[in-house]
Amino acid sequence: MRKFAAGIAAAALSAGIILVGAGTAAAEPVPDGTYQGTTDAPGGGLIWKGKTFRNGTVTNNFVFGLSGLSGSYYEDAAGRTVIDYGPSGLGFLTDTMVANGDGSYTGTTYVNGNQVGGFRLAR
Repeated sequence: MRKFAAGIAAAALSAGIILVGAGTAAAEPVPDGTYQGTTDAPGGGLIWKGKTFRNGTVTNNFVFGLSGLSGSYYEDAAGRTVIDYGPSGLGFLTDTMVANGDGSYTGTTYVNGNQVGGFRLAR
């Protein structure tokens, strides 16, 4: 089961995400609400659609309105938003994000501390 979850995580999150519907407002240091994204990971665009941030918890959004792969998030000392997927049993998976001036976020996905992809999110 752990290998299956890791495979889904890698397919859904490990490649660069290209923003859908760029916003013009400044992004918050720590996001709140739903953000859209797309990915160029093989097959990932068929699965992953974005993230929803609420009260320190992030949930990934998938096709057909499904959601899952939850984690906790916080702002680190460097001003990055850090997403820890340990609450979903995927402690090896981490995202870091920084706010852009256009209301979007740019981030990096790590598996066991190794960078495996980058992404962008916007409202």
